[in-house]
Amino acid sequence: MSPLDEFNFDEAMVDHGQRSEHKRRLSDKILAAFNHAYAVGEDDVAKKLRDALSVNEGKSAQRAKQGGYERIGYDPLGQADLWIEFVEARNGYKTACETDKSDATVIATTLESMKDAYRRWSMS
Repeated sequence: MSPLDEFNFDEAMVDHGQRSEHKRRLSDKILAAFNHAYAVGEDDVAKKLRDALSVNEGKSAQRAKQGGYERIGYDPLGQADLWIEFVEARNGYKTACETDKSDATVIATTLESMKDAYRRWSMS
């Protein structure tokens, strides 16, 4: 018998602030992986994860039509798109700041664009 045979994963989750009835859905996990991959510039991986998210959402919609549980107001593909907008705005701001002849107006504009993109993403 291995140590894992005696390990209670549900108890460990509770000990670390997660209740077993609130386990994250696969779409949440794919979205988190997509966000990370896109933010660090792993565009090929991010594209595959976004495709996987799309497939997963299609299956979730099918399950909901068959009488399953539907998460109302949850749009992981929309959140992925908002994340892309934020990362692109962040990259624009970084570029504006790193330019030798940085223009204060351009920096301020790109900063506001980045903050707006973040606000929309965080409120979704």
